[in-house]
Amino acid sequence: MNRKREQAVMLDRLGQLFGPLLKVVANPQSYDAEEKRRIAARFYAEHATFNESVEKFCKGEPHHHYLPEQNTILIAIMTLVNRSCDRKDWDLFEQATATHGTVLDTLCSIPTPIDSTIHDAVTPFSTYSLVRDLCATANQQVFWMDRYFDQTLFARYLADVPKAAVVTLITYPESKCKGKKDEQRYADFIGVSKLSAAERGPTGYRLLIDDGFHDRLLRCNDKLFALGGSIKDLGNDSTFTLAKLDTNPENIKKFDDAVSTALERFGPKQPVHPS
Repeated sequence: MNRKREQAVMLDRLGQLFGPLLKVVANPQSYDAEEKRRIAARFYAEHATFNESVEKFCKGEPHHHYLPEQNTILIAIMTLVNRSCDRKDWDLFEQATATHGTVLDTLCSIPTPIDSTIHDAVTPFSTYSLVRDLCATANQQVFWMDRYFDQTLFARYLADVPKAAVVTLITYPESKCKGKKDEQRYADFIGVSKLSAAERGPTGYRLLIDDGFHDRLLRCNDKLFALGGSIKDLGNDSTFTLAKLDTNPENIKKFDDAVSTALERFGPKQPVHPS
């Protein structure tokens, strides 16, 4: 298992550990005192196993030990556990959101190098897995440009993007569709985009359109990539590649320029998603 995959697995385990607590935080009126005690008891029982997986992950890269990150995570969790047991004024559920955020940010900050500069889709599934994991471990931003997105983008690649990240998509407008099949692809994409917009809101999801771009670019936090084809064609295009770009001002400018020239269809300036 490569390091990016391991990082994605750790975020999944984090979600399993803190998920029940965060559900209580989101809807406290839906849980009585007994249910809250059972949820807390489960957290107390499972946190030690999670801590062990944190230590293993922080030592998982040969000849490396991300000790400061490991200590930050373990101290945050143990502080939550110990104080919620020992102090009546320290509520487990009230503090769960902040602790979860600390652990999430710290896990995402641990470097996870991509194996090669160019990832050839000799096996399309491996490329799919890599792109999915890149998105799932981006706690700041996912920025993606592709002229021909389809609805599968959301379930395959964006479903596990952390809620703290801003997802920005740039694609062609509907006017660029050619034929009924292409129009249906676009309509299906917009339909699922609207669902994503309802979940993430205009500050967490942006949909922009531009009828003049050609590059297929992906940015996950500070990692930049150029895609050799439209992501919807992965598996059908034997020449599909994923090339890592240097994080230099020139390449970052490509992303910034793309936003400045595109038209926002949903986002902070257009909080109502088009049908």
